[in-house]
Amino acid sequence: MAWIRALLRGVGRAVSAFVLFFAMAIGWTSVLYAVNPWSAVQNGAWPTHRPIVVSSGATQQSRVILYRHLAQETEKDPTLVPWPATPEGATQDGHVHTAWKTVSGERWQFEVLWDDRDHVLESRYRLEGKTPVLVEARGRDPAIAFQGIVLAMLTLVIWKTTTWWRRRRASSRQPVDDD
Repeated sequence: MAWIRALLRGVGRAVSAFVLFFAMAIGWTSVLYAVNPWSAVQNGAWPTHRPIVVSSGATQQSRVILYRHLAQETEKDPTLVPWPATPEGATQDGHVHTAWKTVSGERWQFEVLWDDRDHVLESRYRLEGKTPVLVEARGRDPAIAFQGIVLAMLTLVIWKTTTWWRRRRASSRQPVDDD
């Protein structure tokens, strides 16, 4: 009967350790997602996977596309311009949610969001004439979860090492009776 209690105690410790690790991984992932800073872009270069809001001169409809599709879309609709027809808006196209807004008093004029459930891509840009110039960008993807797992492992290693070190120091400081 004692071996069953020992087995259950061991399984209980393993389950609680797994739950603790899982909670830490989720916590670190949430922190990384929430604190993901904007990155300044050098020379206004557009990475191909950043969103831009465009509107058609013919239909006066605004929508968000990825920058890599801008030339292709301009060929289809020559009246396409890289700014919105409305100051702000949002669209839902299948599983992709997009939003944009016009901003004043900042280094950028437009802020654009592209969310396809796996990737959240954002860009801030301004216009120089009719040319869009990217100012800041950021993206969030499933790699943040991997980073959260690594940070959770690192946190647990530091925690266990610190606990071990404190116990070792405490046991070496205990007075010895010389009766």
